[in-house]
Amino acid sequence: MSAHINIYTNSLTDNLIPEIVERLNQHEKVLSLEQSFTFKNPRSILSLAFRWTKPSIEILNTSVLKVQFSTSFKPFELSEFKKKNVRQKVVKQSFIDKLLRKKKKKVYKPIKISAEVEAQLKGFKKVFSIKYYPGNLFEHHLATLLGSIVTEMGQGICHFTNEDIWYTDKNAVAECMANLYSLEDLSTLAEEKVIPVAPVKIGV
Repeated sequence: MSAHINIYTNSLTDNLIPEIVERLNQHEKVLSLEQSFTFKNPRSILSLAFRWTKPSIEILNTSVLKVQFSTSFKPFELSEFKKKNVRQKVVKQSFIDKLLRKKKKKVYKPIKISAEVEAQLKGFKKVFSIKYYPGNLFEHHLATLLGSIVTEMGQGICHFTNEDIWYTDKNAVAECMANLYSLEDLSTLAEEKVIPVAPVKIGV
């Protein structure tokens, strides 16, 4: 089952791509990002070539690996977002309804977001989405790292749909790094100074 990282922003341009790759390489050995990728396309395939240098799967440490993400970059309107994002709820049938074999009734209720999130979403006009498969170790790892860095570089906020968690550009990288790596790994990343950062998620 796929998941999405949705990044709400106003300032993602192709000029940021070299900086995004540089930031990725501060954490992982990313060899290249598909040269044809551009934020100008509404839909793209973003390919990353990388080396896995973790001791968890040593047999792959010398291999060049690749992940591909489907991405989209579209206009964003908060009012449309609130209309389209609904949860389907099936109402339980009564005993009599079951005997009569009546169809289950369904009601639709909007997904609730906090006032804090809604207030920030009002200021953004674009949404960049990364589609990935959370059950795939490499896709989950690279998508999480990429999504948090794009959020930071794009000065936006992001929603990890699989966990239903929101982050800001100020805490996305630190939060995601803390989730991806052990404290021992974090201690080697002095430049990022991620350990002292207080985890301040946006409430939902």
